[in-house]
Amino acid sequence: MCFSPYVSLSMAIFEFIIATLILLFFRRSIINNFFAVFIYVLGFYQFTEFMLCSTSYPVLWAKLGFITYTFLPAIGLHSVIAFTKKKYNLFWIYILPVLFALFALFKPDFILQSECHSCLVIVRSYFFNPQNIVSSIIYFLLYYFGFIALTFFVIIKNYKRQKSKIVKKIAILMLIAIVISLLPAVILLMIFPSLGILFPSMYCEFAVLFSIIAIIVAVLDKKESRAKK
Repeated sequence: MCFSPYVSLSMAIFEFIIATLILLFFRRSIINNFFAVFIYVLGFYQFTEFMLCSTSYPVLWAKLGFITYTFLPAIGLHSVIAFTKKKYNLFWIYILPVLFALFALFKPDFILQSECHSCLVIVRSYFFNPQNIVSSIIYFLLYYFGFIALTFFVIIKNYKRQKSKIVKKIAILMLIAIVISLLPAVILLMIFPSLGILFPSMYCEFAVLFSIIAIIVAVLDKKESRAKK
């Protein structure tokens, strides 16, 4: 959590505003749509933390928070593949996160711990339990780390074949954006809590950096569009 429930709420509102401004004031393109959707998802995650601490349904909001960051790798991979203009099948990109989401929604004891303290949120789920090692491996290695690695591969491969300097810059910024949005999620929201390491989450700061990169990319995308005319 961002140090307090109301800071989480403020961050959610900030991210919703940034995403909306990108859609309103920059051209609708694959790259801009990706960043807008990603920021909306990040904002909704901050909102789930606020609701977890502010309502009488912490387990429900903990589940929704899990589902929210579970879709991030799929959205990232989907976006970079679309950016490269390669053919792809959405079924194979989203089947795993959809199955994880359904499992989280309908398994009664999916959330093992859900607590809100003065400056942090503690959430442990089924996949972060040493007793469920096989499920954890599937979730972490096959899905989360696997999709991150595949996303890196697609971006780097596309970077090498691009001739436009602006498009190369956008590819690098996409890589940086994926790093600061997905890897901290693994470390701060999954690994550390499962190990019992408690601290105020710095994920808000990463979300702000992601929003800044999104604005820079939107400006570069607009510049690239003008250069083609």
